[in-house]
Amino acid sequence: MTSRERVRKAIGHQQPDKVPANFECAPYVAEKMIKHYGLQDIDQVRQKLDIDIYPVEAEYIGPELKTYYDKGDKIEESYLGYKVKKVWTGKEYNDLHFYFPLDEYKTLEDLKKYRWPSADWFDYESIKRQCDRYRDKAIIMGHEGPFQIATFLRSMENLLVDMVLEPEFAHYIYDRLVEFELEYYERILIAADGQIDILRPHDDYGTQINLLFSINMWRDYFKENTKKLVNLAHKYHAFYMQHSCGSVRPIIPELIDCGVDVLEPIQKVKGLEPRELKKEFGDKLAFHGGIDTQGLLPFGTPEDIIIETKYFVDSLNVNGGYILMASQVFENDVPIENIEAMYSVR
Repeated sequence: MTSRERVRKAIGHQQPDKVPANFECAPYVAEKMIKHYGLQDIDQVRQKLDIDIYPVEAEYIGPELKTYYDKGDKIEESYLGYKVKKVWTGKEYNDLHFYFPLDEYKTLEDLKKYRWPSADWFDYESIKRQCDRYRDKAIIMGHEGPFQIATFLRSMENLLVDMVLEPEFAHYIYDRLVEFELEYYERILIAADGQIDILRPHDDYGTQINLLFSINMWRDYFKENTKKLVNLAHKYHAFYMQHSCGSVRPIIPELIDCGVDVLEPIQKVKGLEPRELKKEFGDKLAFHGGIDTQGLLPFGTPEDIIIETKYFVDSLNVNGGYILMASQVFENDVPIENIEAMYSVR
């Protein structure tokens, strides 16, 4: 069974020959693992770990983006217009969003004048080249979703206040971003000529204890746009994977109603216990991830990792329906031996 067959079978709720696996890590972890194994690139790391899912993305060719230094800090500008500062954590550099361009905007007329991203700023021929490298692998693509991007363009506190007091203003932001994503993703799907298996936007709707907003508010701002993205994926015979960190149990029925095929990352939070998820939603939804990156993977032993991974596989990989991965990308605090232990359970 090829990797692509294995992944598509699992998402389609059929038992694969073994549980499929994905691998995602911070850049510094990639560098560390390449050096540790004496390999050339991250694709060779994926091959060593027997990973089934490989990512592609369109290369940016749009307006020049500025990178500069301010008082010793490295500043990078995004094509979306926000800026990030590279901050040293003691182990690695992380991005700190510090400039939110839409915080300066007060009216709908202001928003309409903003330089919104264009799907013309990307090289879609690069997708065909990338897909050709990954024949027989399951291919995934997708970046931050409309809510996540909006929190980069307008600070969270302002955006949440908008959703309550200025709904027309908030709707315009989300709808304008979905309009861009629909064109951008469709052009990737066309260029890939049937080789994209999973479309995955990243939107974090939850905290570690609950949703960021009410279910009714989620329906109002995100349900129809989610349906549009799901329908686009299905139009090109791809599955739709919804990323959302946090305690999102209350909106799982809503995601199913939208046609979502896979939910990830299944954090270790109330409401996302694997056996209960499988029992209640396992015939309608597949699951991705779940091996805890906050406590277990950084601080547990390889034996601890194996026990927890077996629990997830045994609970969720029944008639398919599960893809093995950590609950988030592997960060620099996760020992390589713990990563190896997780992937040894297949």
